Amino acid sequence: MKKKLLATWLFLITAVQVMSWPLISGTSQPLKVGDVVFVHAPAGLTLRKTNSRDGAKVALVSYAAALTILAIPDSSAPYKAESIDSFAVSGGWVKVKTRDGLEGYLFDGYLLRYPPVLKEPQDGVDLIDWAYRTLSPPKGKRITLPQIEGSMERYKQVFVDGASFELQAYPGGSTQILDISKSKLTMQDALIFFRPVWFLKGKTTATYDSVKQRLEVNGEDGTSQFTIQSKGTRLLLRFATAD
Repeated sequence: MKKKLLATWLFLITAVQVMSWPLISGTSQPLKVGDVVFVHAPAGLTLRKTNSRDGAKVALVSYAAALTILAIPDSSAPYKAESIDSFAVSGGWVKVKTRDGLEGYLFDGYLLRYPPVLKEPQDGVDLIDWAYRTLSPPKGKRITLPQIEGSMERYKQVFVDGASFELQAYPGGSTQILDISKSKLTMQDALIFFRPVWFLKGKTTATYDSVKQRLEVNGEDGTSQFTIQSKGTRLLLRFATAD
């Protein structure tokens, strides 16, 4: 199944001085000064003069914009931008430089090294399969799987980094399953990367089960659902839609 994706642009920013920093936000690997990161907040992020939510506004940095890290956040002052029961999208105020040369601070919880998915899927490639190719290339051709009750199509695609994708297509909808390593994405990373892919800018509601370590996101129209569940060293992501 394909969905229309957001249309915008990607920019490359040259790197600067390298320095490591403690992991304080939902990124699977610590960011460093000089890293190029991308905005994954569909509404964009506000660039501010100071490292505070109350800092004077410099500009609105749009979805998919590329930024260069200039200074790491203060790990003693974490910020929660979004709470879903006991789960939170958290991080710090990182100093960045935009492609236009503007400098300032913005919340790093919606930043990733991986660019957002901006192009339509190729013919015959399902949405989440296509989206994960931004993170890792496929390994070999997809494998046709035996059909299960009610299914019209079922296949598996393995990726170079060890992730795997499975499609289960039915007359009234589909389920797309992605199995990835936590060393690739944290639960927060997976949420901010895939939520705009699946729902675009549509309104969603979400719940978190701390016992099952399961995050569930539902579309406003009730026909689409996205879940992330922790399974040991892996994350299992399920994307379901009903026509």
